Amino acid sequence: MKSKIVTGLVIYSLAMLTGYSQPFFYSQSLQNLYNSLPASCRLTGPAEETVVDCAGIVPEGTAPVVYIWDDHGMLVHIGYRFLTGMEMFNPAVIRFLEREMLALLVVDNLEQKIFNNRDNGIYMLHNGNTPQLSFYRRRTGLPHLLKQVSGMAMNYEEGKRYHVDLHCGEGQTLTFVFVANAELLSDMDKKERDDLIAAQLAHHRAQTYEKQPHFRSCDETTLQSHRDSAFVCMGSTFIISQINNNMYYTKNKDGEFELAISRHWIAETLSNVMLNQVQLDYAMQVTHRVYGGVIHRYEVNSHDFFDYFSNDYERYFGIEKIDRDVLTGTLVLADKNAGNIHLAFVSVSVFDLLNGGKMNIQLDTNIPQHNVETLFGKNKQERGEYQFINE
Repeated sequence: MKSKIVTGLVIYSLAMLTGYSQPFFYSQSLQNLYNSLPASCRLTGPAEETVVDCAGIVPEGTAPVVYIWDDHGMLVHIGYRFLTGMEMFNPAVIRFLEREMLALLVVDNLEQKIFNNRDNGIYMLHNGNTPQLSFYRRRTGLPHLLKQVSGMAMNYEEGKRYHVDLHCGEGQTLTFVFVANAELLSDMDKKERDDLIAAQLAHHRAQTYEKQPHFRSCDETTLQSHRDSAFVCMGSTFIISQINNNMYYTKNKDGEFELAISRHWIAETLSNVMLNQVQLDYAMQVTHRVYGGVIHRYEVNSHDFFDYFSNDYERYFGIEKIDRDVLTGTLVLADKNAGNIHLAFVSVSVFDLLNGGKMNIQLDTNIPQHNVETLFGKNKQERGEYQFINE
């Protein structure tokens, strides 16, 4: 089945044929930030991550502006590159901070920007105090300190907010405190985030593939007896106990533990497939419901599907029903960075499950976690809308 592609990718394809003078964006906010930059340092062509020394942003010298494109040639990030060697830090938070710092330096209405930040739960402190408005543009203020950043400390507080300290020269500190909110971190509304996933996921290809558990390794000391000579490695749960990331093992003829992939443990097999990197690669027929009632339909291999969500999400799965030779269940992809999930309703026949065949996926993306309990809370279970079973 052919993929339905968001408008931005169609425009980009045409631009590649006709020539173009500006990048293409998934979000209006990023485009506005781009247009706020001096014309002399606006990169137009897709490339790998690029840092430009841009004049006209800070009172003296240049500012290092980073540009990042995705694999489709869409510009996905612009920001002030304040610290190199940040691989150990959360990439989503780093991009948020880079974008915020650049915006503070270039937006036309700085006072309104700061007011909006506070309204959205974003606060910046200088040496523990709220800075004056003049600090943000003054030669010895924010522009000077950003060039003196030598280290960073990051704390994710109770999964609700981030507290980041930037250590600058002369013992000074810039502190950013902001809520863990997916719309805030991405600077994109739900429609834009839904469209981004629909465009990227339909065309994502895993660079490498390794047959290994997605979450953790289990050895004999952590396995518990399950049923019919199977074993379970207990994981964590998501809201209800039936939605979890337990993994199921059996012993092979050599007495070694391996993931249960068998008709005899068919429910356990589906759980293992949803939560682990397995050799079988399924043709996922995705029906992706996005903002505004729009439906995208596309096919993606399971290796590529799970690779796309591999870095920033925890997986949980629950079996709902086994009806003759068809299994159904719910896959939760919980954002590690913010209170947000993607929800996939999975349906597959026993034959296809055991042989790497077709799998139907109904995907709903970018659901705020505070709304999740209404999806499979107690009342819905009592009405029979969600009848999860134990494997």
